[in-house]
Amino acid sequence: MRGEVKTGTSHELPLVHPEIKLAKNKMGMDMRKAEVETLLKSFVNKMKKTYGKNLIFIIHHGSWATGEANPESDIDTLVMLEKITKRELDKLRGVLSQDRFKRMNVLLFSRLDMNNFVPYKRHQFHYGAKPLFGKCPLPEPTKEEMILEMGVIADKVGYWSKFLYTHLHLAENVARKMYWRFREATVALKVYVQWKTGEFPTTRRRLKKLLDDPEDKQIVEIVEQWEKNKEKYEKNPDPLLIKGLNFSQRILKKIEPALRNKRKEGSSKLRNPLT
Repeated sequence: MRGEVKTGTSHELPLVHPEIKLAKNKMGMDMRKAEVETLLKSFVNKMKKTYGKNLIFIIHHGSWATGEANPESDIDTLVMLEKITKRELDKLRGVLSQDRFKRMNVLLFSRLDMNNFVPYKRHQFHYGAKPLFGKCPLPEPTKEEMILEMGVIADKVGYWSKFLYTHLHLAENVARKMYWRFREATVALKVYVQWKTGEFPTTRRRLKKLLDDPEDKQIVEIVEQWEKNKEKYEKNPDPLLIKGLNFSQRILKKIEPALRNKRKEGSSKLRNPLT
């Protein structure tokens, strides 16, 4: 049996997508696509009135944007403001406290945040996302940034797979953490397909069609079938951890030649700074 231990560690990176579900509205009603579109229009209008000229752009991303939502899925948006202070946070808190917006999951960025945004994870602003207001100021990711993103995710999935396998934790907590690592692994596989083919598969169905490696397809299927297998994973998460380890090593092997070439190029530039 796995025991329960404290798990604070500096290796834990913040997720772009929070690992919690927002509360359903008071009616507890499931959402439909038409209702979501109506709600998004209402949300954009509210943001315009709330922030005025401070509002730069809004995009809709996540499962509702890509067509993979279930009726209980949250509605994900990203909002960029010119600047953010406590006043702006209080305003957003007030908006999200309204019953009609309680299914909204909002990522808030300032222009300064975006200008210093890590050079990976840009795909979420361009592929499978729907602009609702304004224009995204970030360029699409480069090949080098795709390699960086795959490497970062592979390292993170590998780290947690090894750590959670070798250190005793409550099994259900391990399973919950690995669910989010596999969600990130799916993102890495989408980036891998784009890196190899030029196409970013916005849905998991399309991703599986474009993947050649059966083990990579299994990673996607773990996420797809999570609810069905959740109880099994919470009793014994060890098979998940080994799959996470193998995924990490597999991705790193796939991108290692490109990383090696980039290191050679960097070394050559250091030796010949004028070239």
